[in-house]
Amino acid sequence: MQKLNYDAQESWSMTSGRMQSPIAIRTAETDLIDYPASLNLAYDFTGQYVHDTGQGVEIGLTGTAVIANRPFQLQQFHIHAPSEHTLDGKQFDAEVHFVHQAPDGRQAVIGVFLQIGQASKTFATILSRINDDHSFKCDVTDILPTNRSYYHYIGSLTTPPLSENVEWYILAQPMTISADQLAAFHVHYDYNNRHIQPLNGRPVLYYNA
Repeated sequence: MQKLNYDAQESWSMTSGRMQSPIAIRTAETDLIDYPASLNLAYDFTGQYVHDTGQGVEIGLTGTAVIANRPFQLQQFHIHAPSEHTLDGKQFDAEVHFVHQAPDGRQAVIGVFLQIGQASKTFATILSRINDDHSFKCDVTDILPTNRSYYHYIGSLTTPPLSENVEWYILAQPMTISADQLAAFHVHYDYNNRHIQPLNGRPVLYYNA
């Protein structure tokens, strides 16, 4: 398997260019969402697979999400380390992306920051099953905060083809994994985060749950 070259990001194929992800989020520069726009997530507890895709570690998981009053289906989630987005100048140890699709094809990604702290049972299970296609218990509640306050903007996928018009919802509350778990991930990837991209005047919104 050929891995995506994160040392040569300028050579990645790109479909368009002024609404790219990830970005540097600055709380003081966000606009407050003052209308009902909660995230209601109902993810399954059984994962279908864990794959090293060459871009990161991807986990097959299904479920439903109501995002700002619109229905989405969870497609998969995957892991980047260190984090791709930054928050008020801080880069976290890792970032999980839950990838969703609406009936009309619209894509939405919910991002969760991970930092060193208490170990995650879910993360440990994932690391023990890389390139395993058997189903397994996958309760993501220990890597998914109960506080659903988030930052929102319109961006892109962070791996080729870097398609735009992706809705991003970055949860404000980080979750934890252990230092040993992070080290185990880095056995597979020294790093797999895309560089910060220009905001180019896009609004970044904040929803306080």
